[in-house]
Amino acid sequence: MSNLARYRAMESLCRQNAVFRPLESWRLLAEAEKWHHKAQEEMACRLKERADAASAGPVIQTAPDAADESLLLAG
Repeated sequence: MSNLARYRAMESLCRQNAVFRPLESWRLLAEAEKWHHKAQEEMACRLKERADAASAGPVIQTAPDAADESLLLAG
């Protein structure tokens, strides 16, 4: 299970428990908020990793060979 899914599951469980335990709801909602922030941090980290990977290496495009072009036209 990925960290993001785990954080979202914990947030959901805390919110559900807060409904059924009104005396502890303040603590459970605070804990749910903590898990929510952890999930947001995880998403931001993933987005940064993707952006870094995309900018790390330039994509090199080459022109097709004449033989490749003739195969495409004959196709």
